[in-house]
Amino acid sequence: MNLRITTHPSASPGRTRRVAFTFEGRTLHGYEGEPVATALHAAGVRVLSRSFKYHRPRGIGLTCGTPSCPGCQLTIDGQYGVPGCATPLRGGESVRRERAWPGADWDLLGAIDRFSALVPAGFQFRLFRGSPRLAHLAERLMGVIAGGGRTAAPEVAARALRPGLGERRTPLAVVGGGVAGLAGALAAAEGGLEVILVDQGDEPGGALRAETRHVRGLDGVEVPGHRLADGLAARARAHASITVLTASTALGWYEGGVLPVDTPDGLLALRPDRLLVATGDYDVPMPFPGSDLPGVMLAGPVQRLVNVDHVRPGERAVVVAAEPYGYGLAEQLHAVGVALAAVVDPRPRGEIPAGAFPEALAAARVPHLPGHAVREAVGRRGVRRLVVAPPGPHDAGGPVMRLACDTVVVAAGRRPAEELLLQRLYHGDVTLDVPRDEADGPYCLPGGVAVAGGAAGTTDPATALAHGAEAGRRLSRWKQGSDLPPTPLSPGAAGRPSPSGGTSD
Repeated sequence: MNLRITTHPSASPGRTRRVAFTFEGRTLHGYEGEPVATALHAAGVRVLSRSFKYHRPRGIGLTCGTPSCPGCQLTIDGQYGVPGCATPLRGGESVRRERAWPGADWDLLGAIDRFSALVPAGFQFRLFRGSPRLAHLAERLMGVIAGGGRTAAPEVAARALRPGLGERRTPLAVVGGGVAGLAGALAAAEGGLEVILVDQGDEPGGALRAETRHVRGLDGVEVPGHRLADGLAARARAHASITVLTASTALGWYEGGVLPVDTPDGLLALRPDRLLVATGDYDVPMPFPGSDLPGVMLAGPVQRLVNVDHVRPGERAVVVAAEPYGYGLAEQLHAVGVALAAVVDPRPRGEIPAGAFPEALAAARVPHLPGHAVREAVGRRGVRRLVVAPPGPHDAGGPVMRLACDTVVVAAGRRPAEELLLQRLYHGDVTLDVPRDEADGPYCLPGGVAVAGGAAGTTDPATALAHGAEAGRRLSRWKQGSDLPPTPLSPGAAGRPSPSGGTSD
């Protein structure tokens, strides 16, 4: 099964250097810079790990992009628990899967799932309070079953240790390198501030790097989203007042304004005078039986897989589109040669905007199933069918539809990545429970802190761009001891959601 896209209709390949790596004794190939999990998926490896408790199979795209992605943790060069979806391939790695015996494809411990009803949640330590030896034996047994907690070899542990980079003050730290963060950093730098931009990705641009549809820039000109992201990233890197830290994670926001950042070179303690939170958002899963099977993927990871890594998620897909961007993604999948079994929309027909179903899909006779609820995904080591049914009669034994597929793409909406802000709730200096609208613009918090883009609830890329630029300008005017005024954007600055929906920061 060859899932590589050799001729992409909308985006040129960004990675061209082919490298080799070892996977469980086999030599596989991928492209330098792509995630290790992507290289495995392109090579036909669908099961990347097993769940901790019931040893259910896990694959790429299940929760990729969320703050904690347990679906593709791998052992890479002897180091356990490495997230394969966020680790770039360099070539020469030794990769193997975890939490399975004798292997992830055929895991005998997966028999636990057959008796899941007899294995309740949690563990009753009270049963062993009278016997410490049995308690320790149970702990070791659970460690073997869960597959974690192993001690790394001394050379691996030594390699993982990195020096501290000390403390650094900066007038402005921007956390998040999507369009809102990039626009905010550029606007603040033009206003005279020195800026440090922290981004988890290997390249700035956020979700817009995977967008092939046209997005309106600040100059009013519409260009493909990935080109707009590349242009903003190039301007930020070239600006003398902006330092861009890629593959870096802001670990928290602590007392005294300390922002520790985990960089490839070590831990850097930032002390920013001002802070722009542009951490973006991530997909919301849709729970249904079998929703954790390999092949059930979220829309954001699939869009990156197709338009950034140039890899198909599968050969035959069902797109569950509960949001507008699901329809745009279905059209993109069709354009790169993925056969569509159907586009399923759980919303009633009357709630679906007119013209939501793309003309290209209608011309290709792709079935459109509005008002159909997802009942279950069926398969053992991967999804093989998706069972859907219209509301009403199916509860009395009416007809259901069983759609043959190897991929289910779920577009159920997005939520702000607000963990950095939630950490401050304990101190009472952040309030996040105020209803907001995209037209409100970025919002500001006490002490020279602003929130923009997806982290502020914005789902339209053009609006996120405008909000980020406005936040950067306001931060450049902020003075110590004052609060940023919650000035809204000028009329007309907020745009309408794009057909592909998802935010770009």
